Amino acid sequence: MKFKKIYLPKWVAWFILILFIPILISIEYEAFFGNEPNLLMGIVFAFVFLSIITMIFIVSYKRIPYLIIGE
Repeated sequence: MKFKKIYLPKWVAWFILILFIPILISIEYEAFFGNEPNLLMGIVFAFVFLSIITMIFIVSYKRIPYLIIGE
């Protein structure tokens, strides 16, 4: 059995970056400087968003496949 590795195209990583950075900035601003600051939620959201961005870049730049198909 031969395995085929499937990766994301590189444009997906940059699209996710363009999409997630403004969302992350607005969430972090609200978490740290909003009416009711909640520092723990700001840290959790930052960790989650940065982890997602990192994983997308790793898959897009062909370090880890996101799908393996057995032929």
